[in-house]
Amino acid sequence: MIIKRRKYIFIALIGFLFFWGCEEFFRRKVGGFAGSYPFVEYWDIKATESEVIKAIVDLKKEKPNLQPPNQNEYFFPRKVEYDLESPELKENAMAYLTDSIPFPPMTKSNTKSDYWLFIDFYYADSKEIVHTWTRPDFDTTITTFAFVSLSNLNNRNDYRLINRDFWYLENKKQIWKCERTFVNEIKEKIEENRKAAHNPHRCR
Repeated sequence: MIIKRRKYIFIALIGFLFFWGCEEFFRRKVGGFAGSYPFVEYWDIKATESEVIKAIVDLKKEKPNLQPPNQNEYFFPRKVEYDLESPELKENAMAYLTDSIPFPPMTKSNTKSDYWLFIDFYYADSKEIVHTWTRPDFDTTITTFAFVSLSNLNNRNDYRLINRDFWYLENKKQIWKCERTFVNEIKEKIEENRKAAHNPHRCR
């Protein structure tokens, strides 16, 4: 009876380690987020992107230690570039690329902007830069906030992707730290800004 029980425990342990190992392999080698950033950890915040950006700017002004040293930008504006697939440019795309003809002035109809808005934060305790981005959801009342990676302030080669370059427990620790330090603070600031907007006399 004892031998059988040990056998079942052993099989269960092997099964757990196998499935855990498979999960770790897929997490670190494949990722779980489709598209250009398969390894990010993300949160869906119930707010428009403009609300999220305002909350981030407000937080960084109130808590300068959240802003990376020697970095003046609170966020990096989306890059705007010519859209060679637009009806205006598509027919002569090759001529534009080879400089046979000059590009026309940029307009909303012949340009496109990045999908992601990149924002850096800072961990003063470990001197690490936290790389994140936001993007609006299809439902514009929801904004995705993603934790992309960490880099060392004093060593640019020390660049680590979340969900790829950390083992299980350390990865969980980093995600929890980001959520506690930034995500929860952003959500609280959004609510604070909403209340202030509905009760403007409270700000006086």
